[in-house]
Amino acid sequence: MIRSVLALFLLASVAPRATVIAGGAIQPHLAAAEDGTFFAVFIRNGSIECATSADKGKTWSTPVVAIDGKGKAVGGMQRGPRVAVDAKKTVYVTAPLCFDEAEFAKKYPTQDLYLAVSTDEGKTFSKPVQVNDVPKQAPESLHWLAAAPNGDVFVAWLDRRQRGTSPGQDLAYVKITEQGKKIGKNQILQGPLCECCAPGLSVDAKGNPTIIYREAGKKNRPIMVAGGPSLSRVVRVNQAESKVDSCPMDAPSVAVSADGKKTVVAWMDMRSGKNDRDVQWTVGSEGRFAPEATIHDVTAGTQGHPSLAFDKDGIAWCAWEDGRTNPNLMQIYVADFKSKKNLRISEDAEGKCGYPSLALGGGVLGVAYEAGGGVSFRVIGGP
Repeated sequence: MIRSVLALFLLASVAPRATVIAGGAIQPHLAAAEDGTFFAVFIRNGSIECATSADKGKTWSTPVVAIDGKGKAVGGMQRGPRVAVDAKKTVYVTAPLCFDEAEFAKKYPTQDLYLAVSTDEGKTFSKPVQVNDVPKQAPESLHWLAAAPNGDVFVAWLDRRQRGTSPGQDLAYVKITEQGKKIGKNQILQGPLCECCAPGLSVDAKGNPTIIYREAGKKNRPIMVAGGPSLSRVVRVNQAESKVDSCPMDAPSVAVSADGKKTVVAWMDMRSGKNDRDVQWTVGSEGRFAPEATIHDVTAGTQGHPSLAFDKDGIAWCAWEDGRTNPNLMQIYVADFKSKKNLRISEDAEGKCGYPSLALGGGVLGVAYEAGGGVSFRVIGGP
């Protein structure tokens, strides 16, 4: 009882009630400019839409179509769009899409990755261009996007172009320059990677990318981080065995501090037993990480799908799905790496919640997530 009252007090003192960004929307992703303008993308009405908040998340614009999916854009289990913004407030949106009518006649049409760019703060978007330079070799379309302040953009995704008939996926990535106008040659980091877990991606202020991914395997699937020049420094993060022997469809996450000195990573594994999903996290630097710790203070139920960000004070935060109170009514929790205190962000009235996405803008830390058949936003902390 005391814990419940304390949690309610903390919730009331930290954040107002959630704001509904868009009804009937799924698979949100959030980004923010330095001045506190937030951008949320999601799938709705078979297209990729974008909504904007110019007042640090208090109110949101009517969503606009960022990429017209012709009513056929689909997603789920982190198969959705991504959004990033640079220092000029150029907005970048990527999404898995298929524009081939013959392909859509198949039960599982193969999608490719497309990029659209907005130079007017999300009001209008350019015609989409394909990111993966070998078509129909990214069938899962699981990917991540990040932008540096200078407008250099990075995309990482699961790719099969070098797999042939072999199982698994490789990691493809590309650097896009000139505010989205020049897509570089795709690079491949050979796997195999977990078949249906998207990679995570973060870029520091100097434009250095860091990618996190889950390897494939029959017994344990380790969490790997690639960084350094040309992503040549690859290290295993988890010290305990993951006990994941098949794809859990739960992407790991990474965030790098603005000064590039700290990296926080989080992932779901089943070290406590089969199907006992828990979220682990740790902070490190220069490819060295401390032993991981379980993020949630109640391990009952299912936890997963972490999202990470650093706040204005350089403290790492994580948001995740949590079924500790009701496994059929997942809720959103957050914690900071300094206090480790768990704080429930969503409410029962919002229904089943999932797929949180954190972003910092204008000193405000916010989270977007699926809630009750739509996408909602909540402020966690800030001025």
